[in-house]
Amino acid sequence: MPTQSTPATRPDSWPADQAVEADPLDGLIHLSHLLGDDVRLVQPGGGNTSIKLTLPADPGGPVEALVVKGSGTDLRTIGRDGFTWLGRSRLAALRQAESMSDAEMMRFMAGCMLKEGPAPSVETPLHSLLPYRVIAHTHDIATMSLTNVPDATAKRLVGELFGGEMVYVPYVRPGFPLARLVSGMLDRIPDSAIGMAMAHHGLVAWGRDAPECHARLLNIVGRIEEYLAGRRQGRVVLGPPVRPTPPREERRRLAELVLPVVRGMLGTPERVILHIDDDESILAILAAQRVPELIRRGMGTPEHLLRAGRLPLWLELEPGAPADRVIAQVRTQITAGRAEYEAYHGRYAGPDERPLDDWAKVVLAPGLGVITAFADKRGAETANLCYRATLEAIANAEAIDRFEFIPEADVFEFEHWPPERRKIEEQIARDRATKLLPRRVVVVIGGGSGIGKAAARSFAAEGAHVVVADLDGDVADGVAREIAGDYPRRVVGAPVDVRADASLDALFGRCVLEFGGLDCLFYTAGLAPRFAPITDVRREDLQHQLEVHYLGAVAAVGRAAQIMRRQGLGGSIVASVSKAALVPGRQAVAYGASKAALLQALRVAAMELGEDGIRVNAINADQIDTPLFLNFVRERAASRGVSVEEQLESYRSRNLLGASLIPAEVVGDLAVLLASDRFRFTTGDILTVDGGLPEAFPR
Repeated sequence: MPTQSTPATRPDSWPADQAVEADPLDGLIHLSHLLGDDVRLVQPGGGNTSIKLTLPADPGGPVEALVVKGSGTDLRTIGRDGFTWLGRSRLAALRQAESMSDAEMMRFMAGCMLKEGPAPSVETPLHSLLPYRVIAHTHDIATMSLTNVPDATAKRLVGELFGGEMVYVPYVRPGFPLARLVSGMLDRIPDSAIGMAMAHHGLVAWGRDAPECHARLLNIVGRIEEYLAGRRQGRVVLGPPVRPTPPREERRRLAELVLPVVRGMLGTPERVILHIDDDESILAILAAQRVPELIRRGMGTPEHLLRAGRLPLWLELEPGAPADRVIAQVRTQITAGRAEYEAYHGRYAGPDERPLDDWAKVVLAPGLGVITAFADKRGAETANLCYRATLEAIANAEAIDRFEFIPEADVFEFEHWPPERRKIEEQIARDRATKLLPRRVVVVIGGGSGIGKAAARSFAAEGAHVVVADLDGDVADGVAREIAGDYPRRVVGAPVDVRADASLDALFGRCVLEFGGLDCLFYTAGLAPRFAPITDVRREDLQHQLEVHYLGAVAAVGRAAQIMRRQGLGGSIVASVSKAALVPGRQAVAYGASKAALLQALRVAAMELGEDGIRVNAINADQIDTPLFLNFVRERAASRGVSVEEQLESYRSRNLLGASLIPAEVVGDLAVLLASDRFRFTTGDILTVDGGLPEAFPR
């Protein structure tokens, strides 16, 4: 498995002339970024840091404050507003508390806040009770490896490697129970101690300032890594390879078959976005003999349960098998995994506790890779990083003794822990309330400009993950980068020539590999008309228009529907057909006939796909402010011997609402609505955006 450089061997990242005490919070932010940037120390969203400060005097005198990373923030990117400020005098009551429920703890900490900011994290009591000025808590691979072994082994090794410099803390649930346990150990922590190794929970290091805390943490991790390297040397811990890795082309075929099925089966009632990691090092691990048994023992820390789930699903695939057989095998195995999860749930659940919707976040498929599922692409990538860390910790722990995680009953308790489940449920509720298309995947063909570009932004704004496709791949990438600036990790660009089957195959394959499947296709690729009377029109004119407006569109619809069927989640297909599909125009036989043919094809598709829950609708857009329409206006004006302004005025005067150029965003917003559940009972329809042209009223 590829790794970053060993933390202990990196140069100290604190410039010699940096006056960290000029603003200690700046030092804490720098420390947080250093830790968050190294996935071997902290996986995204995990870990926390704190500092104890004395605020300037106010009428009541100086205020002793704890400044700690707030809930929901990320050490990689945290700024000053990402920390929670709490009064230490108020927090002191924690030392006397014998017990505290989760709800009581969260209310208590909220009452200790000195100013507005993010909610206190569940680790705040631990930072409060430890007397050290700067504290960092990591879920580093080294400490996870050392502490995910039998308790007696872990305690012995911490003593042998560190003596009085490290304290070993047995496992209790994070939050108040852990803080209470540590509080009872404070008088036994030697003055020489620089940190704590917490069973199944990571590392805590401290110092007088941020640079000292950082240096101590790297020193601890480096010494553990040096020990682990010695234990791993010359040993095949995971066993010999027993599963062949298929050639790359077969892996791609399998991925395009398997990912939509996985997404569909894990995506009810809330859809998921997938990420696949098929790095050669991952494939080698999954091929090893002992891995299927080892992965059944658990995760790296309780926090990894939140991001990567209780246990991964294991999929045995049959490379080279027909598509139908592969799909059936995947469905059978995921169904069995669901049954196993429900049996586990039944062993511990109370009468009113329902199974989790996000019961599986990691799927291991030998020969294919690690598939991770989450609410968005960033979360799926985080789940992958967390499970990579777990896999390495498993191998290291097996080199030490035996990999062991917390008991199953504790796993269940943490999975259903209200402070953490509440965050997930609140996010789902926010998405439902504020977004039309959360967790959806959309392909926009013709997304490089005009209607397609506007629609791509509208889809992203409503929560979708978007593939912007255009004949000019560089333009598509540019649009994707522009939109992704506002919606990171949710928009990608791709080239497509709808006249070529191989290019369409590559586009939809890219969509599946990037996000796991497809929920909506918006087809708005178009060519400018070539005006010619029917007596003069050439066969190549007809063919050229048909290739883009009809043949390419039908081919794209078919490919999109095939993916949607594999998912079993329904879907939406929307295409822009324009006024020309309904109203004949002089000298527009090539353009108008190709658009009319597309409209008829969409109606046929609506009939065929309705039983799969796939809706198919059209948009009749006219007078839209796009480069294509303005070029059309110029050609019409030239053919009539009038100015462009006069031609535009003639268009404005003919519609009932007196509309001039209509913004492209209006069509994009309508495409979003048609793709959303607002139109879940509408199919085979055509909606008009033209200011009201009576001759174009659908009949």
